[in-house]
Amino acid sequence: MIGVILVLMTLLVLGILPNSLNVLVVSGIISVLSYKYRDFFKKSYIFYVIALGIVGVSVVFYQESWTYLVIKGIIGYGFIVVVMFVGVLPNKWTLSRNIKLNRGIYSILGFILISPHALLRVFGVIGSVNIFGIAAYVIMIPLTIISFRIIRKEIEPKDWLNIQKAAYVIYGVLFIHLIFVAGYPDKIVYAVLLTLYVNNKLIKEFRT
Repeated sequence: MIGVILVLMTLLVLGILPNSLNVLVVSGIISVLSYKYRDFFKKSYIFYVIALGIVGVSVVFYQESWTYLVIKGIIGYGFIVVVMFVGVLPNKWTLSRNIKLNRGIYSILGFILISPHALLRVFGVIGSVNIFGIAAYVIMIPLTIISFRIIRKEIEPKDWLNIQKAAYVIYGVLFIHLIFVAGYPDKIVYAVLLTLYVNNKLIKEFRT
């Protein structure tokens, strides 16, 4: 498993893949860690601090090539894809169970690490604002807040689950954003991912 992680990390560092595949590589790394090391993210506060540190450095050095994966939102998207697709994986899989243990943590890390990508555009530092991307980011804010365990335990489980259904809106709007702004072949990859998710989600819902 360590070898798989090293290969995937090498692909990221080399920067030879299109953005969409880099997102999948990040998702792959997270999935492998979840499968092999169930408690890797157990001390979540450490990873929140690390993520905030990465965000801070990336914002300061946003023009440097080594901050590309953060500024483009690739690492943040990678976490979000994992959170998204675990909902359509078979519940009995070890991978599914392990990811679901840390799903809230991944959601928070995804939001933190995607923030430079969104906020630098909102404040006109880089690029332009895309309405779908900003809409998805804004909806993420309350869902991220209630993902913290200290807040989640203050909310009735039924109410919490109902609020979390807004995540479906995020997924849809976010992938529309990605398809809209990406170039080829990224558009195709994102379209395929969205189609697979919708298809498998419908199949899973109708079977339960």
